[in-house]
Amino acid sequence: MKNKSYPPFSVLMSVYKNEKAQYLDASLKSIEDQSIIPNEIVLVEDGPLTKDLYRVIDTHKNKFSENFKVVALNKNQGLGNALRIGTKYVSTNWIARMDTDDIAVPNRFELQLKEIEKNPELAVVGGQVDEFEGSINNIVGKRTVPCSQADIYKFVKWRNPFNHPTVLINKTVLEKVGGYENKGKLEDYFLWAKILAKGYPVINLSQVLVHMRVDSGMYDRRGELKNLKPILELRNFLNRNHLINSFEKYFGNLLMLSNIIVPDKFRKVVYRTFLHKI
Repeated sequence: MKNKSYPPFSVLMSVYKNEKAQYLDASLKSIEDQSIIPNEIVLVEDGPLTKDLYRVIDTHKNKFSENFKVVALNKNQGLGNALRIGTKYVSTNWIARMDTDDIAVPNRFELQLKEIEKNPELAVVGGQVDEFEGSINNIVGKRTVPCSQADIYKFVKWRNPFNHPTVLINKTVLEKVGGYENKGKLEDYFLWAKILAKGYPVINLSQVLVHMRVDSGMYDRRGELKNLKPILELRNFLNRNHLINSFEKYFGNLLMLSNIIVPDKFRKVVYRTFLHKI
């Protein structure tokens, strides 16, 4: 269905050379098959890509005609910078984020736009994800985030309160708080902290909006030492902006440091058993 009565919105994505063409194809198809079709897709090519990725992009660009914008970067700049640049090419005031290896449920955008109609002042509308390996029917986890604003403020003290690939963001608010920054794997967590620090209204829906593709390497990447610097910067930001107190800051620092230094196998067990349990 074409987007006739709902606020205009765009889908913002970023792809780089290490991603698989068949995953990008499935992700774009899930956008094209939505009950409400976006007004445009803005796809950032974060550096040169493979022939297979270019082939998939050309195929879907032809399907979506002039409403498919490709932003080609000369070199890989990381997700935060790629999204920051891509935002400049978005022509609508609502931006739906989507990762290029995930699959949106068929009515994802419709559910979020209905919330915007009810409360146009919302800055962010997110939702739940389930995690799959290989086949979309092989669900191995679920990342549940709180729905109400009050619970989101409690959650941000310890964990990322939004599932990034599910969010619908108000572009005006995004730009007012300084947009995406290159903060390692925490570019989205930093963004939510900036939005919450300013007191903008936000919610998460209780429904699963996106099927998120995961692999065993996801748990290894959470333990990389390079994550430590942006984690400490984030905790300091939360503290300076009164989203956490000093005790919560240092206790949270300890928890996040522990997450980095524990063995990868143990980290996977913790996530699968407690944090992302089905």
